[in-house]
Amino acid sequence: MMIALLSVTVSFASAMAETVVPAPGAGAGRGDARDFRPSITKHKGRFGKAEIRYEAIAETIPIAGENGQPEAEIFSVGYTAITKAPAIRPVTFLYNGGPGSASFWIQMGAFGPKIVALNGPAGGSDRSSPGNPLVDNPDALLDVTDLVFIDPVGTGFSHAVGSTKDEAFFKITTDASSIAKFIRAWLTRHGRWQSPRFVGGESYGSIRTAMIVDDDPFMTFNGAFLVSQGLDWGTVIMPPGYDRGYELFLPSYSAAAWYYHRYQASAVSSVADAVAESQRFAERDYVSALARGQGLSATDKANVASRLAQLTGISKDEWIRADLRIDPDAFRRLLLRDQGLRIGRFDARYSIGNSQVFDAGERYDPSLSAAALPYLNAMRAFLSSELGVTTDKPYVGVISSDWTYDLSNEAFINPAPKLGAAMIRNPGMRLFVASGYYDFSSPVSSAQYNIGHGGIPLDRTTMKYYPTGHMMYLDSEHRRALLDDMRAFIVATLNAQAVR
Repeated sequence: MMIALLSVTVSFASAMAETVVPAPGAGAGRGDARDFRPSITKHKGRFGKAEIRYEAIAETIPIAGENGQPEAEIFSVGYTAITKAPAIRPVTFLYNGGPGSASFWIQMGAFGPKIVALNGPAGGSDRSSPGNPLVDNPDALLDVTDLVFIDPVGTGFSHAVGSTKDEAFFKITTDASSIAKFIRAWLTRHGRWQSPRFVGGESYGSIRTAMIVDDDPFMTFNGAFLVSQGLDWGTVIMPPGYDRGYELFLPSYSAAAWYYHRYQASAVSSVADAVAESQRFAERDYVSALARGQGLSATDKANVASRLAQLTGISKDEWIRADLRIDPDAFRRLLLRDQGLRIGRFDARYSIGNSQVFDAGERYDPSLSAAALPYLNAMRAFLSSELGVTTDKPYVGVISSDWTYDLSNEAFINPAPKLGAAMIRNPGMRLFVASGYYDFSSPVSSAQYNIGHGGIPLDRTTMKYYPTGHMMYLDSEHRRALLDDMRAFIVATLNAQAVR
């Protein structure tokens, strides 16, 4: 069952298994890491509209188990402004997802002071060779918050110590608890308990975020970020007899159809308009037809199939053959089948030719590999060349390990109610949710459904949508829009809480 779920959820690890090989020894407790020497380097740059002098701190911090003894060393790279009052400056903790991914994606792709500037689908097809240059990132948020990028146990330089094994942290609960412990330890080590604090992650990182903000009622946050969220698995999987996922994926099908000029429902001028039109049909006519199951008449089925064909670019006959239920993987193969292409899962704007020799199992995703190796190569180089990290230990980008989904929710995995509970306990806390229209891993309608059904206060939630995929920072225009929106969210949150 777990393997089946991995194939349809937001996991980077399963998709990356054939691309990034885990370091030798990954998955085992590798002894005491106190020989890892922290490195502090000084830098300056212009971010937003401010010139900022800052320190980059690459370090490992121990976290303790229930017996009070160290059970893991967690690695992070922190960027902290050099100011007269560092103890009250905002700080934001960030990580990627996977589960089982280090934070190099968001650090090297979007939020770090130096990044690899890719150009999205328009940038060409070969971006996996070494040599992508690092450039200054004026959009980084260092003008409004310090930044700490965290690598979960098993990734980066983070690992279990003593008799504890890395595998002990490869489950929803212990993974989240370890990051929550790290945040508390970081705040203590750096004297930052009075700092306004934000926390957030991408993809599976949204599950981790919901768990962290609910981990300790005595460690509250000013705000949280969910980038390409994946909270409620019931909105993205389609087991037999369960139709919610089909309804919520339909607008994403329309987004891809619009991008490839296959959308025929109406003359809409933007992908947002195509998605909105598709959502209206999905929420009324489509969900009603699906709910009738085998009781749906042939005439009504044909009428619904005709409309689906207009909205998706997939023929009426194909929809009827599929009993009005085409899953996301099937859609990605069907949309451009006449051109011998299939579209990407993490970003439908990418496509690749079908090849039984190269990829008979159709596991290769061009939208994922476009960024994976450039970012990981850059991270490994950046650590040694600019951050002064000296170690023989390998920096592990992505691990491919069994994960235990041990969240007890009496249904599908869904920690959204934990996020809602944390926000209700903390009336000042706000939430920022970012989604990409072309994301076939975490669709926009899933985000809307999850937030709307998790007990989350909508008046303190900001929802933003971008004409991109899962990694919405792959091209500069949308990376800048995302960071501008996050910067505005941080400022507005702090201003509102100052008024209170």
